[in-house]
Amino acid sequence: MTKEYKGVVYAESEKEAEELLLAFCDRIDFSREWISAATWKNTLEIACTKENGIDTAERAVLKDMQDRQSATQKQARREKISDDRDEILGQIEDVDTFDDHAVSIFKQVCAQYIDGGGLNMTFGPKLSQDRYDDLCGHWRRVGGIAVKAENKVFRGFDYLPVENKEQKGKGTTGDTLERRTKQGNFFCTVVNIRFNIHINIS
Repeated sequence: MTKEYKGVVYAESEKEAEELLLAFCDRIDFSREWISAATWKNTLEIACTKENGIDTAERAVLKDMQDRQSATQKQARREKISDDRDEILGQIEDVDTFDDHAVSIFKQVCAQYIDGGGLNMTFGPKLSQDRYDDLCGHWRRVGGIAVKAENKVFRGFDYLPVENKEQKGKGTTGDTLERRTKQGNFFCTVVNIRFNIHINIS
């Protein structure tokens, strides 16, 4: 339970502070993974002090989000991945043996990293089960090229088998009205940020 001191509401422990701040991140649609471990620990400590409390910690999180969205930060992220991104795209773009969807998903992940976007995203078109199964192999091939790139900023090209989300009680997506049925998942880590790409199955 939070406590109050001279009008300042603060957390009793870092565990409580983390629960409250993660809930705050959800409310503002900001992924905690964008905050470094050291900065996050400092923010938790702020939330636990009588002098600063939860409000000050939440303002620190908002500042982190604004920094992430700044043009300077976007340019820094672009520069961090551009060499490997261009090298990988040079080997998979306009190549007949590569599924166009694998190329599109890779581009989407790159754009999401540069923009500092959400870590969960949905790939546009619905795919058949067979197309998805085939695409998994192509996604692995992109990963095989990525591990040979100079800076190795792309890794963890994994996927999950198709799952019926609705049957497993996972049909809702947060507070939205969207309903999920059959869905597969691709994964990719860019630098130290892990992205999850949802692929709807017809």
